[in-house]
Amino acid sequence: MKAISLLTSKSSSRVAIQPGDPVDRRAYFRWSFKGTAFPCRLGKKKFEIRLKDLSRGGACGLVDEPFVVGDYFFIELDEHHVVEAQVRWVRLVLVGVQFSRTLSASFVTRLHERASETAPRQEDDYLMALRPRTGV
Repeated sequence: MKAISLLTSKSSSRVAIQPGDPVDRRAYFRWSFKGTAFPCRLGKKKFEIRLKDLSRGGACGLVDEPFVVGDYFFIELDEHHVVEAQVRWVRLVLVGVQFSRTLSASFVTRLHERASETAPRQEDDYLMALRPRTGV
């Protein structure tokens, strides 16, 4: 059995992976986005996805629209980049999507840097929305 070298998203070093090992088999590094909101549309319907993470090939995020595996929608990553996304998995309001085209590494890095600059404010809003409301 031949071992391959793989850079996983959980480590920054190369590890030997045996074929068939149950490990993270993602093709690209995933950047954490901590709830950064991006506008989306499905036909004429508009909504947001709050990204948990993003890679060159896909993303994971919270949505308030019901989706099933196989659905397609568009995500506006910036004013010049709208990407088609196919839903690959659904867990309640969390979805994993695969992009119809691969994003460039430099674009994803710049997008993460811009999101990190605004993350403290957006993360606070995101966490406040998740807190259970107490009646007074």
